[in-house]
Amino acid sequence: MRLKRIFGFLVLCVGVSSVFIWREGQLAPVSQAEPAPLSEEVLAQKDVPYVPTPKEVVTKMLQLGSVTKDDVVYDLGSGDGRLVIEAAKLGAKGVGVELNTRLVVESRENAISAGVRDRVRFIEQDLFKTDLTPATVITLYLLPKVNLQLRPTLLQLKPGTRLVSHQFDMREWKPDQTELVQVGSRPHLVYYWVVPAQVSGTWEWNMPTASGEERYKLQLTQEFQRVKGTLSIGDRVIKLTDAKLTGDRLSFKTVESVNGTKVTMQFDGKIQEDAIAGSVDLGGNEAQRRDWVAKRQ
Repeated sequence: MRLKRIFGFLVLCVGVSSVFIWREGQLAPVSQAEPAPLSEEVLAQKDVPYVPTPKEVVTKMLQLGSVTKDDVVYDLGSGDGRLVIEAAKLGAKGVGVELNTRLVVESRENAISAGVRDRVRFIEQDLFKTDLTPATVITLYLLPKVNLQLRPTLLQLKPGTRLVSHQFDMREWKPDQTELVQVGSRPHLVYYWVVPAQVSGTWEWNMPTASGEERYKLQLTQEFQRVKGTLSIGDRVIKLTDAKLTGDRLSFKTVESVNGTKVTMQFDGKIQEDAIAGSVDLGGNEAQRRDWVAKRQ
């Protein structure tokens, strides 16, 4: 895997500072040696030499992406093929996308030596012209501006597609998880995202009650995987709590007081285009679980 394409060579300078990493939707402080920010001079350069990803970082990227034999891993800027080859050793199918002819040839030779030739493919192609839809996992080692240029394409992929980036994030699209890998004196950050479904809008459905049926209206807004909203039941409007969107799975909770009694409902559902189908536990009691199917209005 390599740092490639159209900007400059990243030089990492080491200093000591307090850094915050993103874990499970929260910022957590970590004391570490932090890479210095990129200079304007570096960002202005057009070509970048081949910079291989350390083995320890490759291992962490595959672990963070939970790569298994059922996955198809695309490595954008695949260099000598090391990440794709390691994914294939786990049983996955791999595709390396690389512009450098020499490195593509080297990657194919490395795959033969590693005994995984039948599970990998290396293509000489611009990553922006590559069809990424077959991928279940996409790995990156690209500079910040390239990540941002690629971000709209990544967000259009199938919900649940996993993304892992070495060293550089996606700015406003906060990672679901961040890990630090120390290789010698140099720190390496690894970022992880799950492509979220698009759930913004109004969803409605009926659900049976002891006296008949009630109309439910779910109104959602989202910023990437962060979701908030309200649930209306008849003329009651309840703010959602603990809302979580992971790929095509949505969960949220409502808490309200009815006749002086605290009533909790836990909703879980799977998004399929313009429908959400799932179940709701009333009062945290599985015995009172009901199915729900909402349609986008």
